[in-house]
Amino acid sequence: MSNLPKYERNGFDIAIIVFAYLFMPLGLVFAMIQLSSTHYKNYRKPVNYNLLFHVFLGGFVEILVPFIGTRASGDITTGQFVMTAVLWILLFLVPAAIFARSAARARGRFLQLAERYIQLITGSWVRHIGDLSDMTGQSEADVSRDIEYLKSHGVLDADIAIREGRSSDAAEGRPQPVEAPHSPFGAPGGQPYPQPTSSPLRSQPPASRMLPKSVSCPSCGAQNTVTPDQPKSCDYCGTALSYH
Repeated sequence: MSNLPKYERNGFDIAIIVFAYLFMPLGLVFAMIQLSSTHYKNYRKPVNYNLLFHVFLGGFVEILVPFIGTRASGDITTGQFVMTAVLWILLFLVPAAIFARSAARARGRFLQLAERYIQLITGSWVRHIGDLSDMTGQSEADVSRDIEYLKSHGVLDADIAIREGRSSDAAEGRPQPVEAPHSPFGAPGGQPYPQPTSSPLRSQPPASRMLPKSVSCPSCGAQNTVTPDQPKSCDYCGTALSYH
């Protein structure tokens, strides 16, 4: 996972951090806009929490520096300085610490998720987004975004083809192409080999066998059972009988 940046920031993220230390309220507004528009992406969650960490830390710095100057000039007592400092710590440093911890945990979860993707794709040969979604508990949209992110940073080979849907969908109700036997000579133009069709003679059902039948004797009228290709005489008068 060394290819993955700790916090991948874009130009807007850097601007937010700058505003956080210069004018905290504006930095907070921009950070919330960035969070609301990108937080649905798994790989953005650590970055967004880290932005909020910088916003609250920047707010504390903005207030602390002039406040120390006020204390140095003797305008406030030591007791007032301590109480006010504790208030600023509760309002700014505690949230900053919470967001710093949230950023570290979000990054850890994404690294674990990335390792799971790599194990399933390269180790278990899973090649369908739906299957990866079922095995990781992520939505198919999240899986698709995460895979593209990992490919863009070289964690996964860009040539690996990940298909939509599930492997069971391809196996049920969809005709699969019949592969021709491997041959050193391919079909012309890269087209699939034509499949042999069954012969018209083979497709016809076999002729029905001629079965014994009852025949009336032309002399005495008695019924006799006659079999094909075998001479038969009437059982009563001896007259020769024919099958036809």
